[in-house]
Amino acid sequence: MSITTTFIISLITGLAYLQRRVLGDCQLERPLVLGPIIGLILGDFGTGLFVGASLELVFMGAQAIGGSVPSNVAIASALGTTAAILSGTGLEGAMVVALPVAVVASTFETFAKAACAFFMHAADTYANKGDWKGISMMMWLGNGLHFLAYFIPTFLGLYFGAEYVTNIMNSIPANIMAGISAVGALLPALGFGLLLNNLSTKEYMGYFFIGFAMVAYIPAFGVMGVAFIGIAYCAVYVFNKLNKAEGDL
Repeated sequence: MSITTTFIISLITGLAYLQRRVLGDCQLERPLVLGPIIGLILGDFGTGLFVGASLELVFMGAQAIGGSVPSNVAIASALGTTAAILSGTGLEGAMVVALPVAVVASTFETFAKAACAFFMHAADTYANKGDWKGISMMMWLGNGLHFLAYFIPTFLGLYFGAEYVTNIMNSIPANIMAGISAVGALLPALGFGLLLNNLSTKEYMGYFFIGFAMVAYIPAFGVMGVAFIGIAYCAVYVFNKLNKAEGDL
């Protein structure tokens, strides 16, 4: 892989995370988005889409809430999708790379958050002086540090590790790869479990089982059909709540 391609993938990974801090988290750092983009860059959009969708199911429960630092899905998606395409091993190769990388790479964001504490103190000093330009500068220094916490590990991982990962994947025996494939098939269920653990409430669990029953026993609906019904219901629910709030005023 050329240095230009490595730079472009690393830049996209860094910018995908940076939008969370600038645009209000459009979810562009998710595997479902990064996977197809990287696949398009590497000339294999189909594999990128498949790997991205599969990794999204695995990491569906990994969400940054407040100051928490979950598994780094952006770097994991970039390295996992690249390894899957370059080695030709598909989802199995992506799993071997993405899962450990997601855990290890989260430390880079932790360091970035810790370092930003110094910028916060400097911003407080500028605020006491009424210097809004200084406050803005501290904010962008923090954003730049977080961008580098994604760009640099991705670049180094792709530049130094892509060839080694490909060689390792090619040397893994077929029976071990079969085991990895079996585990990979179970991980999406784990992702759903983690998501439900965060979001499940007695008030809304009934809707989950209704959707599950529709997919299981009414094949014509499918997952997308139930998803559209859920979106429509959420829209009606929100609009009714807003109208009721306006009426109370």
